[in-house]
Amino acid sequence: MCVTRESEFLFGLSNCSWSSCREGCTKDVFQCIHIFVNYKRDTEGELTGVNYTDVDEIDQMEWDVVDARLYPNVKGCGYPPTVNCTIFNKTYSTPGRTFPCYYSREQPMLVLSTLDIEAVKLDLVYAIVIPWGSFLVSILYLLITYVGMKKPDAEGDQPQEVSSAKASKEASNYSLRSIGKTINQGMNKLRGEPDDKGSLSLLSYENDYDNDNDSSY
Repeated sequence: MCVTRESEFLFGLSNCSWSSCREGCTKDVFQCIHIFVNYKRDTEGELTGVNYTDVDEIDQMEWDVVDARLYPNVKGCGYPPTVNCTIFNKTYSTPGRTFPCYYSREQPMLVLSTLDIEAVKLDLVYAIVIPWGSFLVSILYLLITYVGMKKPDAEGDQPQEVSSAKASKEASNYSLRSIGKTINQGMNKLRGEPDDKGSLSLLSYENDYDNDNDSSY
């Protein structure tokens, strides 16, 4: 059983290094509440339904732990409707109020107002199974993909290499023929002979033009 011994509302980032309850686990806390409780093991139920109005009366009693910090969960934070800090503060911040609570054996100064062991176990299972399951599925996919791959066939690649060499040789021959054809056309023009298209060179055309003009005179 726990009894609220003291509670205080504080403002400012320097005063809010911790808070009994805060909505949002990642945001900075500029307004916080500190709820301090005393607790003891009440196996006989002597404190059930007993509320204190005098803090001195609380201090005179024997408690297992004094001035422990009260939280709604281990993180001390959450989001509505699962964790509503407004309701939590109104419920547990009144000095002298007694209520059942859960303390930590590893950290005696940590006290929880509620605890669902099955939900905690389920969260742990999800946190372990989902990441490891995704990791194992990825590894299995990579193994299946690697095993299904085949080595290149040397005999199958040989005709392709021959074909590539043949294509390269034909391209070289075509280039040589194009160069030779260009040279022949240039020589034909210099000699005044018709080229492959049946046209006369510029020099032959000028000679014929001069002859025609001489005959007309």
